[in-house]
Amino acid sequence: MEGFLEGKLCGFCMPVPTIKDKAALGTHQLFAGIADMSVKFLKEKIFSRRGKSEKPKNAYIVIEDFMKLPVYFYHTIGLNPYELKGTNNKPGIGFYILFLLHMINANIVLALEIFFVYVSFRNNENFIESCMVMSYIGFVIVGELKIGAVLLQKQKLTNLVRQMESVFPPARQKEQEEYDVRRYLRRCLRYTKGFGGLYMTLVITYNLFAICQYSIQKWILHSPHAKQTVPYVPLTPWTWQDNWKFYPTYLSQSMAGYTATCGHISADLMIFAVAIQVIMHFDRLAKSLTEFSVRAKSEEDGADKDLKQLQELIAYHNKILGLTDVMNEVFGLALLLNFLASSTLVCFVGFQISIGISPEMMAKLILILISANSEIYLICNFSQMLIDASGSICYAVYDMNWSEADPRFRKMLILLALRAQKPVCLTATVFLDISIETMSIFLRMSYKFFCAIRTMYQ
Repeated sequence: MEGFLEGKLCGFCMPVPTIKDKAALGTHQLFAGIADMSVKFLKEKIFSRRGKSEKPKNAYIVIEDFMKLPVYFYHTIGLNPYELKGTNNKPGIGFYILFLLHMINANIVLALEIFFVYVSFRNNENFIESCMVMSYIGFVIVGELKIGAVLLQKQKLTNLVRQMESVFPPARQKEQEEYDVRRYLRRCLRYTKGFGGLYMTLVITYNLFAICQYSIQKWILHSPHAKQTVPYVPLTPWTWQDNWKFYPTYLSQSMAGYTATCGHISADLMIFAVAIQVIMHFDRLAKSLTEFSVRAKSEEDGADKDLKQLQELIAYHNKILGLTDVMNEVFGLALLLNFLASSTLVCFVGFQISIGISPEMMAKLILILISANSEIYLICNFSQMLIDASGSICYAVYDMNWSEADPRFRKMLILLALRAQKPVCLTATVFLDISIETMSIFLRMSYKFFCAIRTMYQ
């Protein structure tokens, strides 16, 4: 009884919550709930490694997985390189405005660079700096020409992608394992991410070097000789030194450098993505021929079945060859521009290194030298891989059990082997068939340009 009374008395002693207290408690719980939801959202969207939009690890691979990096770079400058069949999310007007702004800005900076070189040669001054600006001019022109080539070849590029979609392994585990699609995707991403990362490092270094150098001298070292400089060309119609115009000018030139870089590398990344898929198809065809089981002597109608299966493989081979023809038609001009521009760039950079410059400028020039040579080497390497993969069809035909096949079957094999003896490679229009030997031609041509500029300087 006493315990019961104590409990009642304690209950009466507790304060009864008022309406104000209940409202405060409800508000506190509401904000606590919002905070929990915010933390959960941040963890899922920012700190987690995989978002909701990302595909699960075991999802089937599609052609967009190969093309996503070059398409991403094109989209950052407002350019849609091709149209996918059945896509409804067409870019809006803002997308085209972004592209227009990028191109206007890049051409303004290009005009300033050309005018700077003209004034320098007319006044017979700033020869070393003019050579550096001339290398920028070549880089920007090639980047814009590659963008223009994509715009002019957009319909052909769209047809190429659709043809590749038609022969791409379907979203079924068996077919994708037979083609070993995942391994080729890893190879593609390894090349494209490495090459894209190299050129992004290059443009970021050139864009941020001047302002980082100025900031360190002014705000950390407190040097009285800290001088504002812009990344690419110091000549402008307005005075930008030591006033607010410095920052818009710096941003404009940095964006022009990024636009030229995206135009320059996106076409190359797309070439790599297409070439690795063509190699995948050639390897699959060679494997199918090698593992072909001749049934002419083991089954009653085996000869007819063998002929039908071989006809399907020959049709597959013709489709692959058709892909390479369209690929070279679309990217031939871009490949030619690569060799011309990179050769000129290498000789200008080599000349500046040879005359003695500051260590920080030496580091920048070595980075651009590595990038230009890596670009040409990768193109030559991919073309050589195409040559090897297309040539392997001939060896696969020889390795078949053709001696037990029907005479009609063997005649068809002869035609297939003869066609496979003609190598498939990347072609820079009609001027150059690219292979790994082309790398030595490129280096010799660059050295000749270097010697000519060196002689002019002396």
